[in-house]
Amino acid sequence: MPIDLFMTQLSPTMTEGKIARWLKKEGDALVSGEVMAEIETDKATMEMEVVDEGVMHRILASEGSVVPVGAPIAIIAEDGEEIPDDYMPEGTVAEFSADEPAEEAAELGAESAPDAQSSAVVGHAVHDAEEELELKLKPAGVFNADGEYDVVVIGAGPGGYVAAIRAAQLGLKTACIESTHLGGICLNWGCIPTKALLRTAELVNVVNHQGDELGLGITATTPDITKAVSRSRKISDKLNKGIGFLFKKNKIDHIDGYATFEAGNKLMVKGADGKTSQVTAKHVIVATGARARAFPGMDVDNEVIITYKQALVPEQAPKRLVVIGSGAIGMEFAYFYKAMGSEVTVVEAAEQILPLEDHEISKVVERSFKKQGIKIITGAMVSKAANVDGKAVVEYEAKGKQQSIEGDICLVAVGVLGNTDTIGAEHTQMKIERNTIEVDDWYRTDHPGIYAIGDVVGAPALAHVASHEGTVCAEAIAGQHPHKVDYGNVPGCTYCQPQVGSCGKTEKQCMEENIPVKIGRMAYAPNGKAMGLGETEGMVKTIFHAETGELLGAHIVGAEATEMIVTLQLSRTLETTETELAHHMFPHPTLSEMIHEAVLDSEGRAIHI
Repeated sequence: MPIDLFMTQLSPTMTEGKIARWLKKEGDALVSGEVMAEIETDKATMEMEVVDEGVMHRILASEGSVVPVGAPIAIIAEDGEEIPDDYMPEGTVAEFSADEPAEEAAELGAESAPDAQSSAVVGHAVHDAEEELELKLKPAGVFNADGEYDVVVIGAGPGGYVAAIRAAQLGLKTACIESTHLGGICLNWGCIPTKALLRTAELVNVVNHQGDELGLGITATTPDITKAVSRSRKISDKLNKGIGFLFKKNKIDHIDGYATFEAGNKLMVKGADGKTSQVTAKHVIVATGARARAFPGMDVDNEVIITYKQALVPEQAPKRLVVIGSGAIGMEFAYFYKAMGSEVTVVEAAEQILPLEDHEISKVVERSFKKQGIKIITGAMVSKAANVDGKAVVEYEAKGKQQSIEGDICLVAVGVLGNTDTIGAEHTQMKIERNTIEVDDWYRTDHPGIYAIGDVVGAPALAHVASHEGTVCAEAIAGQHPHKVDYGNVPGCTYCQPQVGSCGKTEKQCMEENIPVKIGRMAYAPNGKAMGLGETEGMVKTIFHAETGELLGAHIVGAEATEMIVTLQLSRTLETTETELAHHMFPHPTLSEMIHEAVLDSEGRAIHI
């Protein structure tokens, strides 16, 4: 059966394309992945790749032709297939204009060609309904065709402000709506201020536990939590102002207010003065982030039962702190408050702390925390966390028994929930389930012209993921051809001491997927640089495919793990093999030498073990 090839929609805004050059001529064999044509749009020249293999039977649109999206441009024959001389796809016209598409062609293309969006990625008519379902493509288009702005971003967190800057760099008139603070939760109430506090905690532990050994002349500290918090707030404030500078530099309008959608493709903004005005845009990116989640029974009152926001600005360290949840947020605060003098207990529902990490890495952190005096309770399902007469009472079930623990403060750190409730999503066609907006690979929602990025599109809820998504989304809107985000190679970082950095699959995941593996390990203890730093606790673990040498996963726990993991994550991006890493020369003396030793260990060739 003949395969009809249609003009591909290579960007969300594309309505027509010019055939700049055919790289395949009639009679040529077509191999999947090869480039068959170059297409000029209003934004750029892009390549159209072969999807359906066969033979180029007939070219319908010559070079220089301007063709509407969805109109047929060629016919492909399967190997050995004979196509009747009079066969023509529906919607074909005798000739396309070299300057602009004929109105008749545009009309016929719209009426008889497949949905333009179904060809946006695959570059041909999708005849198979199951394939169309599998691709999960969303409609392209614009929000307001005559919008004042090309792009308006709702939210100025690490996803939103990056998307706005990238859109502006690409020549799009851009605005960003933000009511509270530029930089979002990450910069103001998350990633940045916590790292400032953790630096204080790290130095406190160095002096308290290694002061004599390092010859510092002091072996005890009197941490001032007020000063530590003040320093963290100053850093956030400085970076907040920096984003304001970047907006001015890139000519991005900052619209102060709360944005909501209303019926009829209206985007309304309510300012601090209570007045509401409409903002018009061709494309709208929802980047409203997330807030702390609390499960039923966890009665957050922001005084005794608190979330990360209150944990960042304490007036004093509580005598007893209970942390519910042992993800990155929970572990970082547990480490900080222990250094500040609190008695800390971590309660986790999973059988290991840091549930998403490799089991061996988790064990190293657990041993370290227990050595520091932090109590760890795993396999504990919390049923209640409440303020009872000014004390935090946490009830949980563990090993089949109902138990409870009391603290002065309880920090709930059990994940986040997307901020989709108050944006007027009901007035749009966006699909939202459990506060998560459904999007395609280019972050298009089901509503033409509306996109979503960051925490509102689901896990992993990380700042660097949101920023990456913001860049890809902006480039897609501008008609670029960005690479899709590789969610299988997202680096995970936890900044307590010992630090944790990871990417790719864990050993358990490989076992569950029946993947044959070779595993290499290298401890920090024999490493000369680690000894010099006085940081000999930790390990590097590499996981390779036993047959192909592919680096499947990498996991590091110990000093500077969050910096070292970049090497192995980049190796995965570049599809570097075990052999190539083994032959690579690492500098000495460095912590990164442990990466080399772990790789060699997977082949039984480690030198320093």
